[in-house]
Amino acid sequence: MTKLAEKYGNVYSMRMGQSWMVVLNGFEVLKEALVTQGDSLADRPDLPLFVEISSGLGIVFSNGNIWRQQRRFALSTLKYFGFGKKSLEPVILEEFSNCAKDIKSLNGKPFNPHLLMNKAISNIICSLVFGHRFEYGDEKFTKLMRWFDKGLKIEGSIWAQLYNSFPWLMRRLPGPHQTVQNIWDDVKDFIREEIKEHKQNWDPSDPKDYIDCFLNEIQTGLSGKGQADSTFDEENLVASTWDLFLAGSETTSTTLRWAFLFMAKYPEIQAKVQAEIDSVIGQSRHPSMEDRANLPYTDAVLHDIQRMGNIVPLSLPHVTSRDIQLGDYTIPKGVTIIPNLTSVMFDKNEWETPNTFNPGHFLNKEGKFVKRAAFIPFSAGKRVCLGENLARMELFLFFTSFMQHFNFSMPAGLAETYGNVYSLKMGPEWTVVLNGLSTLQEGLSKSDHLSDRPSFPIHTDVIPDLGVIFANGYSWKQQRRFALSTLKYFGVGKRSLESSILEEFKYMSKELASHKGKPFNLHFLMNNAVSNIICSLIFGHRFDYKDKKFLQLITLLDKGVQIEGSVWAQLYNSFPVLMRRLPGPHHSLQQIYRGLMDLMKTEMDAHREDWNPSEPRDFIDCYLSEIQKHQDKRDDEPDACFDEGNLVMCSFDLFGAGTETTSTTLRWGVLYMAKYTEIQEKVQAEIDRVIGQSREPSMEDRANMPYTDAVIHEIQRMGNIVPLSLPHLTNRDFQLGGYTIPKGTVIIPNLTSVMFDKNEWETPNTFNPGHFLNKEGKFVKKAAFIPFSMGKRVCLGENLARMELFLFFTSLMQRFTFSMPPGVEVMLKARFSISLSPQPFEICATLRAE
Repeated sequence: MTKLAEKYGNVYSMRMGQSWMVVLNGFEVLKEALVTQGDSLADRPDLPLFVEISSGLGIVFSNGNIWRQQRRFALSTLKYFGFGKKSLEPVILEEFSNCAKDIKSLNGKPFNPHLLMNKAISNIICSLVFGHRFEYGDEKFTKLMRWFDKGLKIEGSIWAQLYNSFPWLMRRLPGPHQTVQNIWDDVKDFIREEIKEHKQNWDPSDPKDYIDCFLNEIQTGLSGKGQADSTFDEENLVASTWDLFLAGSETTSTTLRWAFLFMAKYPEIQAKVQAEIDSVIGQSRHPSMEDRANLPYTDAVLHDIQRMGNIVPLSLPHVTSRDIQLGDYTIPKGVTIIPNLTSVMFDKNEWETPNTFNPGHFLNKEGKFVKRAAFIPFSAGKRVCLGENLARMELFLFFTSFMQHFNFSMPAGLAETYGNVYSLKMGPEWTVVLNGLSTLQEGLSKSDHLSDRPSFPIHTDVIPDLGVIFANGYSWKQQRRFALSTLKYFGVGKRSLESSILEEFKYMSKELASHKGKPFNLHFLMNNAVSNIICSLIFGHRFDYKDKKFLQLITLLDKGVQIEGSVWAQLYNSFPVLMRRLPGPHHSLQQIYRGLMDLMKTEMDAHREDWNPSEPRDFIDCYLSEIQKHQDKRDDEPDACFDEGNLVMCSFDLFGAGTETTSTTLRWGVLYMAKYTEIQEKVQAEIDRVIGQSREPSMEDRANMPYTDAVIHEIQRMGNIVPLSLPHLTNRDFQLGGYTIPKGTVIIPNLTSVMFDKNEWETPNTFNPGHFLNKEGKFVKKAAFIPFSMGKRVCLGENLARMELFLFFTSLMQRFTFSMPPGVEVMLKARFSISLSPQPFEICATLRAE
């Protein structure tokens, strides 16, 4: 949504399901809307799932008089019981002692802090609402925590979005959306039991907690002494208690779990926090809120954890209660408003390094803590988080206490915990994951037990079981053998293809140079250039970058790759019967597949018109000859499936695989060069020395350019674009690592476990071309370098990819210097889809002096 603001402005509308909503971006816009015009945005929209759960009661999703009365009462009552006051400190510190006792009992062994943190934080709100805490081992309390966790996951899932968009349909369909309503009913029953117990020994003159005070309000209303429009009744007590319990548990607990992760990732920051705590508090006493002023670095760290954690990125939705004017727009009454807090918390105009964890954001030059107006994790205006003061107190006291008593670090990975062969439940099916070089070699290279692919409904519903990627058996073997021999015939892996690649680079270079060093997104340009190489092999010609049919091909492929790696595809493969009947991007993906196959058929039909079997020009011509040859096969011969359907699918597979992977690797390459300018300079110096500026690179230069070759290999290793390879399927029972894996089991080869193995690489998590160089600076092959996987299903286009990567990368470095736009940091975070690609970025390509 923040990216959309860059294109459409800070106020724009978008369609979500059947409704339009307005998204607000930027500090000034949010301030104007939520604070200056806060009365007009104080209401919540009626989202079907939440309306059916809360009945419009409580504090969070209520409106009008109910919301005003319940919020005012909650604030005053909680303040009465110590909310934001020193009197609540002992309760928080005592809870920390209980939590610390459980952590110490683990003796430094790995554990999941999720449930423990939820219980500790929940006990603070329990003491305010119920008047008592729960033991961590209490079964009823544990069940309650699990209900909250499960309920929140479902509310944040696609199921809740579908319910709110199509309630009339989803009410009639089974799924987790039905479960969530049962969960919240159980939570309400839990609260009702607490209310029932309170009534038994309730003393109106001596209220002990929030429930007691609420019961007083109910009695006041029944006696006629309260407000005429009083909203105090037992149903509102249940709903308000539910809201307080939910909001008072999950958000603070989640922030603290982010804190553990950030401290484990940045041990130097953790050490600096602990040093400050030791100098100000020491080890002999508990922290106090009064210490906060003397702990500026700790306070700054805590604030940047909240900023980076960004746990409620879009706040909660608002709805306009009247027509409002915002900027140049009139927003009508009844429109849902989304305050995009992320646009403020990561605004490059508000923060020096917005995408980097940097406590310096909250410190001045003298090291004193500085408040920032753009720090709005609790939102702003009339609907600002009711529990902000409590959360600030809990975060400071818990975080400081944790840092005072513990060091946090990451444990060994799953493979180190469970071994190199373990199983996971993926949807309704069990999957076996293989880790480590020796295990992958044993599983993939030393037998043909894993040469099959599993079938996925999202493919099989549209795409026939043909081609070279997801086909199996005799047909797959014949199609793969034919593809390899034909591509080799047309130059793959040979010097004859170099000229095509270098010619394509000239077109790309011209486009790059036309930007004159100004920022631009090279995603589609890179896709176009790389794709034209496979197009010349399959179709016999390249496309102009502005060709409409070509642009359609590239756009469809890019969109398809993103959807296929999304939750929609996972849901479809796990619940095909349901997802076939529900709208969503999964249907767009199937339309994309059909569109791509139609374009392949168009090329095939064009080839037929002037096809000469004696002079094949490309893969399609050769395949047409093969179809003709197999039409006369004997009845007793196995069917190799050389037909038009397989020609379309093979072309589809080769086009997709031959475009996306190499293009993505080159984009990673450009990013790494922009980040590590000293490495880019060293590559260019080697190119200048070996090739110069007067001629084009050649594959023969590779042996004389060990550093450049090492850099390309390290880009492939760190880019890790297919981290789990493609799935395999056992075609018979077989033994691996002491386990018997049955026939029909899906196998995931975890390439990441090899490419980042600390036993295989000196600095596995650091970009280091030295991994591929010996002491004399010569290039060294590493067995653990397996970006193309291994075994019978090793990437069919490996030789082509190696040639493209070397020639394109070397040519780019020979002609251009790459850098980020002024004030923009290099972001090396991946966008998850079928492959790991860089997040969208703009870059500057400056021509080097010739």
